[in-house]
Amino acid sequence: MADQSGIAGGATAIQAPGGPGYGAQPPVGHGYAGAAPLPSGKATASMVLGILGLVLIPIILPIIALCLGVSAKRMADRGEGGGRGQAVAGIAMGWVGVAFALVGVTVATIQGISAM
Repeated sequence: MADQSGIAGGATAIQAPGGPGYGAQPPVGHGYAGAAPLPSGKATASMVLGILGLVLIPIILPIIALCLGVSAKRMADRGEGGGRGQAVAGIAMGWVGVAFALVGVTVATIQGISAM
């Protein structure tokens, strides 16, 4: 026998709060808990200067890229900012730029000595 709700046996239907088929909604305006922090300016500058140091000014820019990259990497490791990958890229390109500069200075010195 059905009662007024139309369910056999007299059972009543209970609807879950929030509507049918929906789970818990994320809080509004707070973003996701696992979102990575934005890259710091130091990390971005380190990477850009590392790239430019390979092309434009091979002695000064790679050294600046190394300093900024190490600082940004330490900040990212402490959780004070993001961009650890950019900082590591700036450090790597800084070392490559320093190596190219050293090779260039060595070659120029050898050529200068042999020309005498």
